[in-house]
Amino acid sequence: MVAERRPDRSPRRGASATFDIVGHAFLFAMGAWFGNRKVRMGGIASVAVALEARGLGVGTGLLNDLHVRSHARGDALTMLYPFRQGYYARLGYGPTTSRRRLAFDPASVPASWRALAIDGVGRLRAEDREAVTRVYERAARRTSGWIERSANAWERRFMRERVEYLIVRTSAGGPTGYVAFTIAQEEPHAETKVLVEELVSMDDRARRALLGALGGLRDQIASIELEVDATDALELALVDPDARRHGTEIVEHDLGTIVGGPMVRIDGSAEGIVRAIEARGYLTDGRLDLVVVPELDAKETLALSIRVERGRARARASRGAALRVPRRALASVLYGGLLPSAAVRLGLAECDDPRALARADALLAIPPLAPVEPF
Repeated sequence: MVAERRPDRSPRRGASATFDIVGHAFLFAMGAWFGNRKVRMGGIASVAVALEARGLGVGTGLLNDLHVRSHARGDALTMLYPFRQGYYARLGYGPTTSRRRLAFDPASVPASWRALAIDGVGRLRAEDREAVTRVYERAARRTSGWIERSANAWERRFMRERVEYLIVRTSAGGPTGYVAFTIAQEEPHAETKVLVEELVSMDDRARRALLGALGGLRDQIASIELEVDATDALELALVDPDARRHGTEIVEHDLGTIVGGPMVRIDGSAEGIVRAIEARGYLTDGRLDLVVVPELDAKETLALSIRVERGRARARASRGAALRVPRRALASVLYGGLLPSAAVRLGLAECDDPRALARADALLAIPPLAPVEPF
């Protein structure tokens, strides 16, 4: 999608028939996993406005048009990686759970994990590629926000020259996990780092084996960088993960960085809100009433009764409820990994019934958002 400035037909410029492109944005049709179910999603990226056209509403106009297109084709949400959260919050986007980018000494990986890697981990072979894609898809079902990949997308990933792949094999020969990473060095003789792009496994043993394989590089590399979700306890298994770094007076042991996640938006119409509720999967069955309160472009409250059976939700009109949530916060709850109780504590939602809030937590919870790849 591009924004064009009309030709200037003033005497000073003449009757030019050309148009100047002053902005662009991209809307991708995507599928992403939420609550063990694949959801239709619009991915928005590369929003840019020419310097001379900034402040004129070009970016907002582009995004509003993409939102209309996304809703019209049946997407349950849009997702983007913001340059500034405040700008997109005004357009209805809510935050998602953050990630942690750990930076640790490979020697801190437990010896028992390295032992798992000796016989079980090897390099990716051409005949393993199809099985690796199946491992990703099976693992994606248990996550929040992992994106469905086409055959072409996988081919492009496998063809990158600098990316290394290691896989875990079972006794039957099929892979149960893989890690994709690059080795980075700023200049000759400088320290070398392993930058993990994604680590995907079907079980904890496979994950430990893959980390053990990276730990086995301790004589060649100085550190491993790996993003994990907000609840991952990996650092508790590492021994002196910051052994090759020095701390400060305030922070003695710096283990990494908190990384902000993408933002998510659901359409503000009654149809859009119901679609967003019904599109995702749910990890438990139950019933919940909530009220979506006016915010931004929404003019009226929307009271809904949600019933979940066999992981699928149905939303119907109701008279009212103790849980009151604006649309932005609802997007964060449905697709951003935010618990309703956390939203209430932060002042993003209201609920004066502790039992209703506990039911909302149990029904609406999904794993913290930890997308493998930005777009």
